[in-house]
Amino acid sequence: MTILLEAYNLHRAFEKTVAVHHVDLTLSKGEIVALLGPNGAGKSTTMRMLTALLEPTRGSVTYLSHRIPEQIVEAKRQFGYVADQPMIMPYLTGWEYIQFVAGLYGCSADEIKKRATPLIERFALTEAIHKKATGYSHGMQQKLALIAQLAHDPRVLLADEPTVGLDPGSASEMQAIFREYAQDGNAILLSTHLLDMAQHLATRIVMMTRGRIVASGTPEELTQGGARSLESVFFQRTGEVTL
Repeated sequence: MTILLEAYNLHRAFEKTVAVHHVDLTLSKGEIVALLGPNGAGKSTTMRMLTALLEPTRGSVTYLSHRIPEQIVEAKRQFGYVADQPMIMPYLTGWEYIQFVAGLYGCSADEIKKRATPLIERFALTEAIHKKATGYSHGMQQKLALIAQLAHDPRVLLADEPTVGLDPGSASEMQAIFREYAQDGNAILLSTHLLDMAQHLATRIVMMTRGRIVASGTPEELTQGGARSLESVFFQRTGEVTL
């Protein structure tokens, strides 16, 4: 199985606080991996290290043999990142933003149009795509950010709470796009609090708490073939309790 992303011994400390403890993580071709954990578990810090937005205290990150930071430009060409709060340039139109982002990766206008247009139509953004993004809702910005990242055809997609602000129809369409993207031989790391979505979308689930990975496996493995709910497994492994 082709490994597209490999993180080894990732560790991040902030003065006296350790946010991530020696995490190992791989993503292989065709995988959708859901990263689950309570607030403060270290998910966002892990994502930021994987995207080179934050330097690890120790450890390494490699995309298709390109290691960060030694080969950071080559590594960044391999992945796309959709943040929970997308950084949309408000005074560009949606289409200009897509062109700007994909253009940074050297994509031609024809390539961008070919990849982005079907996604724009699927997300019902056709009427808004030539309007200034300053008038976009949060959900529209989430969809725009995803389209812009997929337009440069990355091998790995890192998505931090990508369905926040989406209506049910758009969230369902996003999940369908994720499945198709993985089936094309790519991989996704999806950070989410939505256990139901993780169970039905992910091929593998990784649970974190207090900066450590405490469980990893397919949904079937973690739930013992459905004998237990993913929610009960999550609460047990992370130490979270219901009210």
